[in-house]
Amino acid sequence: MPTLRAGRAGTPERRQIGLVDLPAETLLTVVVDGRPLASLSCSPFGRRELALGWIFSQGLIASANDLASLRLAGGRALVRLRRGGLRFDPDQVTGPSGGAMPARRYSAPPRVRRGFTFTLAQAVALMEQLPGRAARFRRHGGIHCSMLADMDRRRILASREDIGRSNSVDKVIGWGLAAGIDFGRCGLFTTGRVSAEMALKCLQAGVPLLVSQTTLTTRALAVVRRSGLALVGHVLKPRPILINY
Repeated sequence: MPTLRAGRAGTPERRQIGLVDLPAETLLTVVVDGRPLASLSCSPFGRRELALGWIFSQGLIASANDLASLRLAGGRALVRLRRGGLRFDPDQVTGPSGGAMPARRYSAPPRVRRGFTFTLAQAVALMEQLPGRAARFRRHGGIHCSMLADMDRRRILASREDIGRSNSVDKVIGWGLAAGIDFGRCGLFTTGRVSAEMALKCLQAGVPLLVSQTTLTTRALAVVRRSGLALVGHVLKPRPILINY
């Protein structure tokens, strides 16, 4: 693990004390049917789940059955789609951001219906389990965590960390896709700010509930209102944000 000596700026080396672990960062290039689509700045662990969740959230596959193969080769995730599976369009090619989405999806987001009820107290109880699962955050900070929860049983199914908040969402969705999880019965809990593409990732998977420790953006609000996604922001604060509750 890379480390850095901590101390006040400009102080001599001999006056700096302690060692601080730094979160590792790498680039993962997602290559679909021979075509590079994105370079994701990410943590070096869980890259297969990240790639799987990313191509799913982009709408390149509708299910794990549309995937012929996915293998890691150095800094690349090499993806092959089955014949007849969903194909990408030119406007789905992104820059070096894991959060970019096809532009048309912002104005016409997928709609979702929630088939379960939940209370704010239940959402709080689930979110309160997150710190115990964020081992890397406890070690050095600077990293996000997302969790997928079974809302019928009120239990956490999986949690994943990454330096990118969008990446942590893609990782936990990638895990759920590989495990055959019914996303329609799930809620997604995250430490990250909810931007529009974060909401769209949940909608693409069919997750009807998104809960965040922090706030949402104005563009995310527009997506949430059009889609029916239930959103709880500032879930652990005295005055949470409740939309489509």
